Order: sequence, then structure tokens, then C-alpha cells
Amino acid sequence: MKRLLSLCTLFLLCGLAAGASLNLTVSTDKSNCHVGDRVTISARAVVREGTKVTFKLIQPKPKQEKEEDIDADVQPVWGKGKTSDEKLPDGYHLYRYTVTVHPFQLGTMALGTIRAAANGETVEKKVPDLDVVSVFSGGKEKKSINPLKPQLDIKPDYSHLIRIAAAGIGGLLLLAALIFLIVKLVKRFRNRDQIAKEKKVPDIPPCEEVRELLGKLLASRYLKDGRIKEFYIELSEIGKRFLGRAFQLDYSVETSEEMLDNLAGHTNREEDRLIREFLEACDMVKFAKVMPSQGETNSHVNMVYKLADMICKRQKTEAAKEKEESNVSL
Repeated sequence: MKRLLSLCTLFLLCGLAAGASLNLTVSTDKSNCHVGDRVTISARAVVREGTKVTFKLIQPKPKQEKEEDIDADVQPVWGKGKTSDEKLPDGYHLYRYTVTVHPFQLGTMALGTIRAAANGETVEKKVPDLDVVSVFSGGKEKKSINPLKPQLDIKPDYSHLIRIAAAGIGGLLLLAALIFLIVKLVKRFRNRDQIAKEKKVPDIPPCEEVRELLGKLLASRYLKDGRIKEFYIELSEIGKRFLGRAFQLDYSVETSEEMLDNLAGHTNREEDRLIREFLEACDMVKFAKVMPSQGETNSHVNMVYKLADMICKRQKTEAAKEKEESNVSL
């Protein structure tokens, strides 16, 4: 079926090319996508053999008039265009041009125009606009309810046997899990000295480690797959780990209140405000099931970067001041 459709398209293009010296068609592989997805723009032209076609993508201009008003973080990333040609029957050639783009801003995105030139003739066609939607959008499909069956169609009920079998299997699994847990605890108790060595603080400074961990988190598929809660659990642990290492405190606490109690007296007013705001935002997603927008998620990640910059800069300044005072006293 696909081969038949391809042949029909090919004959149609050849027919159009017979009536005009240059026929250009432009399309995209998708009409909507998420932020960061790859979208492929394709252009095709059928010409007589011996005619060479050149293509050029004319990118749309940013809406902002001034250069300083343009936000580089949301500008699309364009790939390099590629041109190929294929020999067709009856003395025709099919030229193909493809180029990729990665959008980073929500809404309807203009993709510009494709310009094709051959034998002094130039044709331009607009690329269809692209709808960029949020990764958070989407709804649950409604489940249809089957109508009641007539009484004569009701089959014997063996659900009690299924429940007994499920209870038996569940009991066996619970027993196996209990045995596994006991064996694990025994091994952990015997190797407690080795475990203590493995938990040694890494050599990388906390100010560098937090940026490395955030980079790995942003490169993960949590947001892409819609696993927002898992993303915020990991983000919260990265923030607590940095604060604990930066002030040499215990960061293996379970609640935000315990973390704030440990930090009492180690942070200034602005740092304390930012920490409370960050931990509260993470708790709202983890426990209150609040679904943040994409902009709010970016803001919460930037809070950790900002905290790292503020605390590391302050500690560096204080260390230099103490060193200077000790040199003066000597």
C-alpha cells in the first residue's frame, strides 16, 4: 500500500513538473511537538534531467525589534540543511532538501520559507507553522462502561478461588521479601566497616558537585516522561545534599523542618528565605500533588543554582577575611 502511494505521488509530481519548469512542495514530519523535540522540514522538486536545483531556508525573524530584547534561551536551534537527488523514469530528477529544528518556546512557531532556484527561476513556499505544546499537558481518556448483560449470559463466579490463590501468592512473596530483608541486614551488619568507608565524602567540592548533579538531573527523562514527582524528589535531595556538605551538617533527614533546624545559625536572612521557598515548593509537588508549570519548574531549579552561588561566594569571602586577619595578628 505504501509503495502504491509513493508511486502515485511520484507520477503526480512528474505531471506537475511537465507543466512547469520548477515545482516545489514543502512539508514537516509533525504539526505539533513538545519543547526540545526534533522537527524535520522537507522540500521536494521534480525537474527535467540536467537541471540542478538549489535550496535555501529563510528563517523567520524574531518578534523582538531590539537585539538586547531577544532571549537566547528560547530561540530555536536549527540544523544544517542537506540536499539529495534521485533519478526518475522518463528523464526526470527528484531533488530533496531536509533541515531540522528544535523549538524551545511554547505556542505557534513560524518556520519561515523554503526558496528553490533552477535555471534562473526562483520559487518560494511557506513552511507550515508548528504548534509547540507543554510536556505537562494531556488528559486521561474516559473509559467506556459496558452495559449490563442479560441474566442468561452470566457465567459461574470463580472469583473466590482467584482471591484465595492471590492471597497465597501474596503470602509467599511477603515471606520471600522478609527472608531477603533479614539476609540483607545480616550482611550489612557484618560489613558495616566497609560500608562506612564507602560513604566517605567525595573529593569534589560541594559547589562543583551541585552543578554536576543538576546537569545530570536536567538531562534525565523525568520531565519528558511526565514523571514530575520523581523529578522534584531528586531535585530536593540535591539541594539538601549541597546544604549539608556546604555547612558540614547531616543532610540525611526526612523532612524539610529537620533540615531547617540543622541550618539554624549557619545562613543569613536572604539565604534562609530562599531555602524555605525552595523546600516548600518541593514539598508541594511531592506531598500535595501540585503540578507546576514549565516556567515554575525552571524557577525552582534556578533557586538551587542561586543558592550555590550565594553560599559559595559568601564562604569564600569569609575564608579570605579570616586568613587576612590571622596574617595581621602574626
